[in-house]
Amino acid sequence: MEINLLKYFTVKRFFNVVKIISSFGLSRIFRKPIVWGMPVSYSIEPTNHCNLQCPECPSGLGTLTRPLGLLRLDDFKSWINQVKNSGFYVQLFFQGEPYINKNLPAMIKYAQSQNVYISISTNGHFVTDKNVDVVVENAPDKLIFSVDGLDEESYQKYRVGGTFEQADKGLRALIRKRNELGKSKPFVEFQFIVMKQNEHQLDEVLKYGKDVGVDKVVFKTMQISSYENAVKFLPLNKKYRRYIVEDGKYRIKNRLKNHCFALWRTSVITWDGQVVPCCFDKDAQFKLGKLNGRTFKDIWKSEEYYRFRQGVLDDRSGLNMCTNCTEGLKINILEIEQ
Repeated sequence: MEINLLKYFTVKRFFNVVKIISSFGLSRIFRKPIVWGMPVSYSIEPTNHCNLQCPECPSGLGTLTRPLGLLRLDDFKSWINQVKNSGFYVQLFFQGEPYINKNLPAMIKYAQSQNVYISISTNGHFVTDKNVDVVVENAPDKLIFSVDGLDEESYQKYRVGGTFEQADKGLRALIRKRNELGKSKPFVEFQFIVMKQNEHQLDEVLKYGKDVGVDKVVFKTMQISSYENAVKFLPLNKKYRRYIVEDGKYRIKNRLKNHCFALWRTSVITWDGQVVPCCFDKDAQFKLGKLNGRTFKDIWKSEEYYRFRQGVLDDRSGLNMCTNCTEGLKINILEIEQ
């Protein structure tokens, strides 16, 4: 199994979940932000540097306006200490390639020592025969390998600057070493974003997953930010799209409702301690506070956070970031545990 929730539940964490769900429900009824609990999950960014130049990634394209850098281990430990009593799921990624940060193994180990589940998403180019022992010995609970093509032509159309050969070698080395050592971690998820250049490979992907020995295969819809990229990358099969494309425009399929559970259950922290509402705020446009002398709880309960939540409850469509949001929309087309 990918995650045994009972292992990570404590009495404090359980009651925190109850607080979050109930306060969110009351917020929807009274149209005012009521926040009784703390986030269940967090995304913490090890770095916003990346080795690839994917066309829909602001990190790889170099279009981020916020500073580039690496999360310090001491800062990470401090943040985990602040949230561990209520939060038990940390995605140790946001923008960038996590394994660029050489402190990543120590971060994983420390979080796990505090009974926090760690998930990491990687393009696989920093997992090699030379360092696979270190990766496995310091494995996250879940490792997502994002590989969006099964040959160089399909792979390199989106994963610009990388090669399928390198990603494939890294994945196979990881699975082989984990199995040789009899380790249960990491749970390896093979993620495949369905695009025009690879939608014909879905059956092959399932066979590939079994051959390599991954634990789960996930087909995911693609996020786009321009009509040009919609035409260039979105698959021809419309059931694999999260958008409706017509009349020179595109829009998300789901209806934008004036509420968002993400603002109660999760939060995002950038490498330099900026707290932002969610993973759709890639460039930290909506800064809610910075962890330089302030605690996360102080920011979570702050006037800045209150006003942002109120804005979503009043008119979510007025926030540009929210118009591309998939909250409530199924973005994983298929999930198969091998």
